[in-house]
Amino acid sequence: MPSKKSEINEIASRIIAVSALYPSNREFLDKCGITNHSLITDLKKKRIKNPGADILAKVVRGSGCSGSWLLTGLGGMFDKDADYVEEAGVSYVMIKGAINLIEEFEKRIEEADDAELTNDLEVKLGKLLVRILERRGDKIN
Repeated sequence: MPSKKSEINEIASRIIAVSALYPSNREFLDKCGITNHSLITDLKKKRIKNPGADILAKVVRGSGCSGSWLLTGLGGMFDKDADYVEEAGVSYVMIKGAINLIEEFEKRIEEADDAELTNDLEVKLGKLLVRILERRGDKIN
């Protein structure tokens, strides 16, 4: 629950987070089929406090984000099992998400005092990069 009256609703915050993965708010809203092109600004400025079910459904369908995550904040932004991926929009989202993850990783490394934690993160990132390169190699061959 938000602790202050001035804080943005948690669901609204998650919609804003998904929209940030797109090149522009307009592209996100168009992708979701939302005609209110000021929705993200309205959410940020708290002019819309609780987006309706129709908006939530459009965000889930249009962006591919997890409905459970959008409503509760639990789990990942995108379901690991989600298999419908439209190349143009979601590829950008996946790349932007990966960039955000790497930036977060860099922040944690700089802040981490625990060498074991840092090494574990480095190993996981290394394995992920190997998998990405292997997949890229499979597509080329």
